[in-house]
Amino acid sequence: MKLLETILFRTVPVWLCTLLLIITMLTGVATTLLVYNADATKSKFPKVYSVLFSTLDNLSVVIHTFSKVLSTGQLNNQVVKATFPVGFSTPNNEDIDGYFLVSAYDAQNKVSSIFLFDLNSKKLLREWVPDRSKLANLVNQLSFQSTSNEVQNFRSQHPIMTADGGVIIGSGEGVVLKLDEGSNIEWFIDRHFHHSIEPGLMEGQFISQIVVDKDVKLPSGKVLEPLRNDGYVIFSGDGKIIEERSFAQILLDNGYSGLLLGSKWEDDRIHLNDAEYIFETDEYVKKGDIMMSSRHLSVVLLYRPSENKVIWLKQGPFLNQHDVDYLGNGVFSIFGNDNLNSPLTPRAYADHSSIFTYDMKTDDVQIMLTLDKVPISINSQGRAKLLENSDIFIEDGTRAFILDAGGNIKLSYAHPVTDASAGAMHWTRYYSSIKVEK
Repeated sequence: MKLLETILFRTVPVWLCTLLLIITMLTGVATTLLVYNADATKSKFPKVYSVLFSTLDNLSVVIHTFSKVLSTGQLNNQVVKATFPVGFSTPNNEDIDGYFLVSAYDAQNKVSSIFLFDLNSKKLLREWVPDRSKLANLVNQLSFQSTSNEVQNFRSQHPIMTADGGVIIGSGEGVVLKLDEGSNIEWFIDRHFHHSIEPGLMEGQFISQIVVDKDVKLPSGKVLEPLRNDGYVIFSGDGKIIEERSFAQILLDNGYSGLLLGSKWEDDRIHLNDAEYIFETDEYVKKGDIMMSSRHLSVVLLYRPSENKVIWLKQGPFLNQHDVDYLGNGVFSIFGNDNLNSPLTPRAYADHSSIFTYDMKTDDVQIMLTLDKVPISINSQGRAKLLENSDIFIEDGTRAFILDAGGNIKLSYAHPVTDASAGAMHWTRYYSSIKVEK
């Protein structure tokens, strides 16, 4: 194990980057041949088709993981250089209320861990640390194989506290599990989950994103493939899947075939990164509506499951956005990463990320705040929440912030590794109030 960690955290040699490029080119050729001859291959050689598709799918996971090598020089970027204060920083010594539930790589624990901080006192209230050996044993039990499930890559992503003192977390692109109050693995769901975990409509339920285990049907009756079939999933507090629904199928059912199919294809076409419930009915929305964000389509929408109906859908001007929230009175906030995808220069479109609002009353999208004062330029990941006192919570994968309405830092937290480095964050959560024994 020690040798494996040494290999995974070392600087990557040139020969490995070269091998990655060769594999990428070969995979691209094979994928093209498979896509353009899919029907013929599947009908004449069903077993060959199945093996090829499975192999290409596994290779895409490998390539996704190793693509970080080209930009970071490492296989694992759990530790990042810090050109900013680590730990808590309050530039104007303001008192800040609330709590951060931090998910970050911890050097002492040697795994991404979860920390609950009181922002006013800056004190650690609770800590949940996944047991490395038990995580490794869990990986061996999983039928869904993902590099994100491996201990050295496990992200403890977007933790959410449960009423009994536990937390539910994801690996990033794989298993979802619950740690009890003592950090023991209480249950796990052996599927391909990813991105956010939010409260469900019913008490003791949760909503997240999953690769749906079901084919997408085109209006012609044909099956749409190859496709990473992202969708939302509802699961119970004891680890049972209640419902899952395909985002692509929702688009097709609501007449958005052109949006889904009308440009250059990639199997990770949707990349759903957020799904959140509406909890109160008003004149614009209904309790049970679901807000969703598709990164690779630069689309956010409001969906009514009871009618299988898209209430509204907006594509841009935000790009590769994460996180959509309802502010009330028909207004939604959207965190725009506002970067371009490879091979384009990420910041050719905008120097910084921004927070947008969409108003159902006017069908208008406006930039509420450009995050140039922090500054924040997130190419992936990212969370934003507008607080009741007009402050803004932001998490950019490295630090968690409380900003004032003008975008100035009131408080920041980076998880210390050394004075000059921090543990990478994985979708920290802000709570305005909690029930916890101090």
